[in-house]
Amino acid sequence: QDTVVALQALAQYGYLTFSKKCLNTVKVNFMESLSKTFQVNDKNRFLLQQASLPNIPGNYSVEVNGTGSVYWQTALRYNIHLPKKVAGFSASIWPASISCTSNFPPKFDLVLSASYTGNRKVSNMAVIDVKMLSGFVPVRSSLKNVKNGSKV
Repeated sequence: QDTVVALQALAQYGYLTFSKKCLNTVKVNFMESLSKTFQVNDKNRFLLQQASLPNIPGNYSVEVNGTGSVYWQTALRYNIHLPKKVAGFSASIWPASISCTSNFPPKFDLVLSASYTGNRKVSNMAVIDVKMLSGFVPVRSSLKNVKNGSKV
């Protein structure tokens, strides 16, 4: 029942905030008088428009003027690169058994090698997430081999 209540609330929110005429100016003010301005109208209302913040941390403000609704979001992502000799894992990938014939679909093997290179005896836990290239699918038997921990 909570799902139904949530869907009703979302429908009511959409009804109350929807406007056929959408024309907004969104201005992101950066520190030291720099700014980025976005125009949101009926034709680009579902288009992602974004700007990178030049200095983190920093003071920023957002001004929205116009009619209709605008969804505004911030995201902070960071990554600390470890020096190569301190890195705990090593990973590499390369293609093998490439067939460049007129047979379709084309087939080739991707060889993925991952290992723990840290100073401890064990790494505790690691998750390796491998995404397939667009338009390609894995051979099911190779997935079973990987799942069982054997080398393919």
